[in-house]
Amino acid sequence: MSKLIGIGVGVGDPEMLTIKAVNALREADAVILPRANTKTYSTAFEIAKQYMKDDIEKIYADFTTVDDDKLREEDRLLYAKVVNDCIKAGKTVAFITIGDPMTFSTFVYVMELLEKDVEVQTIPGITSFASIAARLNTPLVMGDETLKIVPISKDTDIVKEINSSDNVVFMKVTRNLERLKDAFKKTGNMDNVVLVSNCGKADEKVIYDLENITREDISYFSTILLKKGGLSYV
Repeated sequence: MSKLIGIGVGVGDPEMLTIKAVNALREADAVILPRANTKTYSTAFEIAKQYMKDDIEKIYADFTTVDDDKLREEDRLLYAKVVNDCIKAGKTVAFITIGDPMTFSTFVYVMELLEKDVEVQTIPGITSFASIAARLNTPLVMGDETLKIVPISKDTDIVKEINSSDNVVFMKVTRNLERLKDAFKKTGNMDNVVLVSNCGKADEKVIYDLENITREDISYFSTILLKKGGLSYV
């Protein structure tokens, strides 16, 4: 039966896909491959390609990363139409996404634009912050601690976000690295943060000392974990 399957492929390690995700990829007739303005490379595809049929139809989806709502909406409308057309043709379509399909994912925006009779299945994936916590053996939350996930934009009051939770995950950090560092210093948390760039990939970087780190030193796929109680319970 034709349908759309949103599949989270994690953040880099192909062995961290779920069995359910692998089985769905093996059955899919076509796969939507999101690319962030690269035009030639899909990170999600590189993670999951070994689990797909050799003859699977590949549909590259080039989504803009610039702060332009009009361009983003145009991208979503275009790929919602592509998915709708594939479903009408009787195909099972996999939409693979870095991390989890329901966590800051383009999949959600496309899903909302599908025709009402399209069947949708979602298979969760491991998020960057869950992967980071596991790789560093550092709990995200313990006991009565609170956790906040904050995507950084030019309007984000970073100090306010830090003060409002025990633990904070900062995402989309690359463009705002200097602002983040200033906020960590102001709140006395420079020793309570870790930045991981390209988590789970061959060129992964784990950085505890952010003092001299610049935007050029890290990739677009970078996440910061702040724990006011310290980064290790060991």
